[in-house]
Amino acid sequence: MSKIKKFSHLPKHQDLVDRAYTVLIKDKRVRGIYISGSQTADEYSDIDLSIICETEDDRKSMKEDRLLIAQQIGELKAEAMSIFPYTYVTLYEKEEIKVDFSFSMIPPLPRPDKVNIDIIYDPDDHLAKMVEESAKLTWEIDLSDLRNKIQHFYMGLSYTISKIGRGEFWDALDCVDFYRKYLIEFEDTLAQRKRENYRRIEKKLDEVRLEAFNKIMVKELTRKNLFQTMDNMISYFERFLVERFRELGIYHETYAKNMMEFYERKKKEILG
Repeated sequence: MSKIKKFSHLPKHQDLVDRAYTVLIKDKRVRGIYISGSQTADEYSDIDLSIICETEDDRKSMKEDRLLIAQQIGELKAEAMSIFPYTYVTLYEKEEIKVDFSFSMIPPLPRPDKVNIDIIYDPDDHLAKMVEESAKLTWEIDLSDLRNKIQHFYMGLSYTISKIGRGEFWDALDCVDFYRKYLIEFEDTLAQRKRENYRRIEKKLDEVRLEAFNKIMVKELTRKNLFQTMDNMISYFERFLVERFRELGIYHETYAKNMMEFYERKKKEILG
């Protein structure tokens, strides 16, 4: 089989892929194998191994045989089914590398993030076709959904204020985390990339944005610090996102102005 570029400096990873390939191509239920995930890897990276099957019965039986299959590849330290119904997670003993075995069906669905997969077994060209079709796709921006999320973003200020005002600081901290995720979701949507919350955030944001984003952290659970963090969150939103929302014609100026006036008034009342 061909070598995986991102594992070229990681012989333990490549060896696990080679062994998985040797085991899986002997199984008639397997109609394609590819490696997905990040395009770069280090010693802490896992292996996202995707297997496609022709029938639902084949996929179900491979799920049932998952432990046997995994044990043929190497000695296991731990194993478990993922929260996703057809993803099986293992940790191999000697290599201390996690492998996710994901079982899907023919035809594999094209998606923008499938353009850069590494195909290691494709006897019927199903995966080659998926990559070709994926290259033509983009993550579409649903303007109606994005407009609603912007309004919900502002409406959420009232909920956060109520938590800070009552002294329910741990709930307020949850609100801050919610807002951080929302900012990244907005950035992902506008960039038309796969939405992954905080995953690989260092590669998603430039240095200026990342510096601003890092300020949205609560150092101590006090009213003052919670409001300071919310101020930094709003600053990020207005500095990096609002103008792009205006360009898309989905930013409600009056609504935003009313909610920000409410926020500033309540903050002043609470902090005294």
